[in-house]
Amino acid sequence: MKRTRNLGIFPAIFWLFLGTAPQAVADVSPGDVIDKTNWEKAEGLVPESLLEWIRNGEFLLPVGQLDFDPLEYWPSFVVASRQANAGKYDLNEDDVIVESGTSQLARHIVGTPFPEVDPADPKAATKIIYNKHYASFNTGNKRFTTVSTWIDRSKLQREITILFLEAYLTGTPWAREVRNPRDIERYNLISVRSPYDLAGTSIMLWRYLSERPDMNYAYVPAIRRVRRMTPANRSDGMMGSDMATDDAAGYDGKVPAFEWSLVGQAEALASYGFRKPMAVSRTEKGEWVFKPDEPIRLAFQDENATVAAWCPLNPVYVKRPVWVIEAKAEDPYYNYGTQYIWIDRETWTPVCKVIHDRSDKFWKFLIITHVGLETEDGKEKGVLALDHLMVDTRRDHATYMRQLNPVCDFTFFAEVDLNDFSLAGFQKYCK
Repeated sequence: MKRTRNLGIFPAIFWLFLGTAPQAVADVSPGDVIDKTNWEKAEGLVPESLLEWIRNGEFLLPVGQLDFDPLEYWPSFVVASRQANAGKYDLNEDDVIVESGTSQLARHIVGTPFPEVDPADPKAATKIIYNKHYASFNTGNKRFTTVSTWIDRSKLQREITILFLEAYLTGTPWAREVRNPRDIERYNLISVRSPYDLAGTSIMLWRYLSERPDMNYAYVPAIRRVRRMTPANRSDGMMGSDMATDDAAGYDGKVPAFEWSLVGQAEALASYGFRKPMAVSRTEKGEWVFKPDEPIRLAFQDENATVAAWCPLNPVYVKRPVWVIEAKAEDPYYNYGTQYIWIDRETWTPVCKVIHDRSDKFWKFLIITHVGLETEDGKEKGVLALDHLMVDTRRDHATYMRQLNPVCDFTFFAEVDLNDFSLAGFQKYCK
């Protein structure tokens, strides 16, 4: 039986767990640039680890205001689910989503499973992390490339191009049409395209709706074999970077594999790539496609920048309401100790994450940049969590997973061949 703790929403407890003393939250205004000269303005709006970077002159936050309301920037079926799914689902003793009042597995959820979360609910944190997962599912199958940029304190070290394929068998109305005898929640495939020495390195995931553990496969060119991975491997650095596979979208692992606790509620500065929503086009197949015109610039690309080389220079940071939840792995071989994930209370998208090691000493920090999206006719909308910045403070090193870049392609509500996620299909992506 799973244990889920609720730490309440009291400010003193909240700040205790975040490593700061209880204090009044500072305030910011659009147009502010928070840096080492006025870092106090960000107190209470960012985790202490990020505040320390700002205080030391390693980071800056350009504060702005969005020209759209993220709460309404979701596909129409997601907006409708806020009423339709109220009270419809619950969690069983294994933290698996079931139909309310029954023990039947919830096989076809459309939209957000828990649109109303009561902070007093002992399983509030678990429901929040499920909502975060479904926020990704709700924009459908995906096919995209990303550039993993490795950076030390002063310069670029390496760039790796990676292809992602994701297929969700729940979350959208169209998922109901897919035959799913294995009760799969999602398939995921990651394959390195360049440089040559890493090309073909690939990872595949089968995740189940039930408590059944993930099936993870990996192909390593050096041994020319596909091998099974344990779930703990998902906390290893991906392709030698600072990012683990489970770090995607704040946490990309299986929900019942962790003990979840609600630490509190707060306001936070969340990173958005642009003040305005990006235009997306729909293909004849119904796919949504966009390609950023303007990349997020990092400090190593600006010779006049005085902050750390990995600091993004042109996102806009906006004040957003967040949940803060604590995560502890059940697996004793998982690399991470306690993690704190900040999740937007209105959109269920991840804002940032603070990672401790197994001895509960601070280790890494993750910032996630979002964008708003809108179809050309204005009828459908969405919010995506895209660029990821992970800083490993012990290595004094960072990895920036870049998608807001003209060299990257992004397709969601994509047409994906499920045969690609078979063992035979997987091998097509291996070197």
